Amino acid sequence: MLNNLKYLLNFEWLNHVGMGTAKGVFLALFVVTGILVLLIPSAYIYDGVEEKRWYHNLKLWAWGDLAVIFAIYYIF
Repeated sequence: MLNNLKYLLNFEWLNHVGMGTAKGVFLALFVVTGILVLLIPSAYIYDGVEEKRWYHNLKLWAWGDLAVIFAIYYIF
């Protein structure tokens, strides 16, 4: 069991991946997640909301969170 865990957690094959490439992959994942958020139908987002207001739109909150995380990863 312990040998399997050591094999699973062996990331030495990533030694040759550059820091810029790794950063680009993670930033691309945030962009893909943002695109997937845009594909959520608005009827599903406002389900159960009696009065539709701009701050009830979960897409805006998700995009805001993703933008903050993207900026932090981009800077650091």
